[in-house]
Amino acid sequence: MVGYSLYFFTYSTWKGRSVFMEDLYVMPEYRGKGIGKGLLSKVAQVGKEKQCVRLQFSVLDWNTPSLDFYITKGAQDLTASEGWHSLRFSGEALDKLASEAPED
Repeated sequence: MVGYSLYFFTYSTWKGRSVFMEDLYVMPEYRGKGIGKGLLSKVAQVGKEKQCVRLQFSVLDWNTPSLDFYITKGAQDLTASEGWHSLRFSGEALDKLASEAPED
């Protein structure tokens, strides 16, 4: 194995079915050989076959090589263009939130 992509399907109430790419990784010694582009294209192809209207994913702000790679392929940076923020509950905050759920 030289790389992988992990993805799953989601649904947008405004747009419909989407594919979310959780991870795309190519071993460093194999980068620059088109493997990442091939993996990304394959995820897009699977999404289109499943009638997805978009492919979404996140990139850490310090990962400029990956961010640049996706932008050159036509990805739109939603943080800059639409002001979306990625949020998370974990640890104690998730525990507290879950404990406040109403009883069934």
